[in-house]
Order: sequence, then C-alpha cells, then structure tokens
Amino acid sequence: MNRAVVLIVDGMGDLPVPQLAGQTPLEAAHTPHLDRLASAGRYGQIDPIAPGEIPNTDSGTGLLMGLAPGDVNRLRRGPVEAAGAGCTLQNGDVAMRANFATVEQRDGQWWVTDRRAGRIEQDVPELLAALSGIDTPDGVSIRLQATEQHRAVLVMSGPGLDGHITDTDPGDQVSPAQLLRSKSKSPGQAAAVYTAGLLNSYLDTVNQRLQQHPVNLQRLAQGRLPANALITRGAGQATDLGNVIHAAGLSAAVVSGCNTVRGLGSLFGYEVIRDRRFTATKDTDIAGKVEAAIAALRKHELVFVHFKAPDLFAHDRDPQGKKAILERFDAALAPLLQHQVIVACAADHSTDSNSGRHTADPVPALLFVPGSNGARAVVKFGETACRSGNLPRQSSSAFMRGLLDHIR
Repeated sequence: MNRAVVLIVDGMGDLPVPQLAGQTPLEAAHTPHLDRLASAGRYGQIDPIAPGEIPNTDSGTGLLMGLAPGDVNRLRRGPVEAAGAGCTLQNGDVAMRANFATVEQRDGQWWVTDRRAGRIEQDVPELLAALSGIDTPDGVSIRLQATEQHRAVLVMSGPGLDGHITDTDPGDQVSPAQLLRSKSKSPGQAAAVYTAGLLNSYLDTVNQRLQQHPVNLQRLAQGRLPANALITRGAGQATDLGNVIHAAGLSAAVVSGCNTVRGLGSLFGYEVIRDRRFTATKDTDIAGKVEAAIAALRKHELVFVHFKAPDLFAHDRDPQGKKAILERFDAALAPLLQHQVIVACAADHSTDSNSGRHTADPVPALLFVPGSNGARAVVKFGETACRSGNLPRQSSSAFMRGLLDHIR
C-alpha cells in the first residue's frame, strides 16, 4: 500500500496585490519544490466546499482531512475547539469558540474593532484569572479555557441547554462591526432561548470585568489594543461525524500546532502529534513538522501536516510576509521529496491579503504520485497556472477521493 502526506497550507490561496506587482504571494514566492511536484504531477484548482461558498478553517480543513461531505453542515466549531483543548464534552454540554477582542462604545452601542485584540498572547493568563467566580444559575457551570494567542474555548454544562444559538462574534467580513447578542436559531426552541440568555448574561459580566482590568488599562496607555471583550461563535454539542479515511480502512496522523486542526484530528480518531515547537503562529518550526510527518509515515498510511502562518499574514494584510513564509515552507519540503511518497498540497480556503478576509475563490492544489506522468513543461505553482492545470477543477472532497484511489 502506498503512503501519502497531505500538506494543508492555511489560507494559501490569494488575490493579486499591488505590493507584489499584481501577483499573488504564492506566485511571487520562490517555490522550487512545489514547482517540481506540480510539474511532475497534477495541479489545478479545488473548491474547499463548493463554488461561491466561503469556508472557515474547520470546514475547509475538515473536508481535506476526510470529513464526509454530507456532514459538513453538522460540523460546529465549538466541539472541534473543545476536542483540541482536551475537553471531553458530556451529553448536553454546549461548546463554542471564544476570542478575546477589542471593542469600543459609539452612541451607546458596542462595536468590535479588532476580533483578535492584536493577537494578544502574553497577558491572557492574567485576564482569565479575573474571569473566575462568575455566578451562574444552579446546576449550570461555564468553563473558559485558553488555547492559543487570543483564542479560547467556552463550555456550558448543565440541564436544559441547547447549542442551536447564534454567534456574538460579528465575523470579519465588515470591520468595525456591532457586537452581537446571542439568540436562539429558532425562536420557538425554549432551551435555546434559555441558553442564549445565559450566555449573554455571562458575557456581559465578563466584558464589564475586562473593561477596567489593569492589563487592559496598561495596554491602552502603551498604545496597544486592549482585550476588553469576549466574543463567541460556532456553538454546538457533541456529534458523531462521518469520515472517508476511516471508511477506507486507513490509519492517519495529523501534525499541527493549531487547536482547531488538532481538534479535528481528535474527533476523527487520528494520532495527534504535538510538540512545543509546533505552533499556530508565524514562528512555528516548519522543518520540524515535516520531520515529524516523515517519522509518522512508519506507522500510518496517511499523514496530514497543517501550516497556519500564511493565513495569519494574509489576515494582517502583509503579502510580503506571506510570500516569505511560503518560501520558508517550500524550503522545508526538501527532506520529504527524498522519500517515495505521495504528496498532496492544498488549502482550506483563500485569504485575501488586500482585505484580510477569507474569500470564496478556489485554491491552488497539486497531487504528486511517484512514477506517474505529469506536465510536460516546468510549472510555476500558483493561482494563474492552476486555472489551466491538468487537474480539473473539483471539490476538496473529490480531490481527497482521488488521493485515496492512489493509496489503496
């Protein structure tokens, strides 16, 4: 049986940017190893979910990691984040992703001006300590656990809860945006109305404490963004999800520093390979992740390797930084190419370095199978080349089915 490595480059796809003479960061980057793989294999565009649909990290990555396509609408970010943080959800628990964010008041309304509070990191433990001891109704508890940088998991436990509630996070399509109140997704669902009310009350207290916290007052005095609010999204409850990797009888592992991706790996029953060097930040050890993937191939037929940093640079509207990190990523692939292994490379979504937002654009992808006939000419792997590549445009699920055909 053949073995394969799937390289998931978060936010790899992009749009042309003026700072790079109208090229995308991937097109402008020096990527000889990706070019070699594309030239010797197949390359083209894939739609993470479907044409015109903007994916999130959990849905876009989930499908590349084997999530059954029919279950994509059942996937919720909260349970994924909880699994990544090692939180076991009991029946009835409601989990959601939480961000420390920056808000300001305008005309009596709160507006989110930065959904990530400047990617706050070192001050988070002190802020979390100030959020303990918040009163909740008898029988209901709310746990808040930090994961990485500005990110956290919020878990509500107790009787009568329902995860069908809306986000308080307004999303990144418009900024600044008004801070939202959670509501039941179906007004007639009494349990969801109750859950949303509890969450709103809890967040009101949290945000009041954060407004005047010494850490935030100091950050303001230093000209840094305060983490003066908590915003939530992706509420959900424990759910069994279909997985095409398991259906194929394959063993898999995932190498990542991103809590979301590790959570997906845990939910899917993969071996989750962790290392302090592997982070979801811009300074992650890319070469170490590649080395870990090569080692994992001794035990598993399929290894997923996730790189978050390109997405971070695009969100920060830094195309030069994204270009540089893609070059670092490419350079780190050299040891992998010395092994007779199938290599697939794709992304969970495109992230526009002009706006800092996810887009519905298809992403570049390649599939290299040792011994197969590839392109006849040298390919510069990137968005323009992939529009007319030798791999037909398809969904990420179809892309994965094609990969599995080569493994079995």
